[in-house]
Amino acid sequence: SSGINAEWPLRPGKGPVTGIDFAGIVEEKGDKVGDELKVGDEVYGGSWNGSLAEFTVSKPAGVALKPKNASFVEASGMYVTYMTTLQALRDFGKVSKDDRVLVIGASGGCGTAGIQVAKSMGAKDIVGVCSGKNEEFVKSLGATDVIDYTKQTIKDYCLNESGAINPELQFDVIYDAATNSGGGEDYKNISMELLKPATADNKHGQYVVITGSADMWIRKFTIGFKANQNTMLTKQNPEDQQHLAKLVDDGWKNSEGVQEYLKPVIAEELPFTAEAVEKGFDLLKSRRAKGKIVFKMD
Repeated sequence: SSGINAEWPLRPGKGPVTGIDFAGIVEEKGDKVGDELKVGDEVYGGSWNGSLAEFTVSKPAGVALKPKNASFVEASGMYVTYMTTLQALRDFGKVSKDDRVLVIGASGGCGTAGIQVAKSMGAKDIVGVCSGKNEEFVKSLGATDVIDYTKQTIKDYCLNESGAINPELQFDVIYDAATNSGGGEDYKNISMELLKPATADNKHGQYVVITGSADMWIRKFTIGFKANQNTMLTKQNPEDQQHLAKLVDDGWKNSEGVQEYLKPVIAEELPFTAEAVEKGFDLLKSRRAKGKIVFKMD
């Protein structure tokens, strides 16, 4: 199976084949690939050579054993969204136990991953930003509250009766999976107002955006970010893939001692035909998919 992401205008990689995410069975392995992967293994991962095909080629750094409790379809929707989210929240947001986290774009691929991964990291309050029609869906993933962006802004949500920002409603981490995603949104400036200020030990709220503005990318590759602003490039890391697989298979215990599991969210499962591929990319471009769009290779 193969999943598609918001790379549709870019067609990344070295050839004409688009797509990054995949899940399948190892057919062949190179001479320099170690014993961690064997022919016949069920795996998932990402390929910059393109994955929307019956066969793909990937470096071993982008491949790991598939979670036992996930189907090929579910696993093919994991790599880009869940790897990006894990690295964003852990390495840049530094989410820790009892944190308050805002997930912007909560019903999309990275947003649905953001809610679940933040929950697995011990976040106490997870607020999702989505349209009202997706409120119950987002709450079912673990969001403790939802902001309907069609009715109020994220700043309005955080105001007290006098019109000032309520410090108790500010966030330790804001994970922005909506800015620059194709709809003209830009949450950066308003997000800065809603982050918790620096404490005595120099910990302060973190804004992490996965498709940052041009000025943020310029800063990333020149003078560096401000202390509470981050954008990122996902790194290939089999250990992170193994960690995500473990969250699917073994789960974690929440603050009440209840066992929970990561569940990849699939918006649409389609056959690998020309008509279905066109339909899948139309849905992707509509920005209305709840989770990932995946093509099943029969």
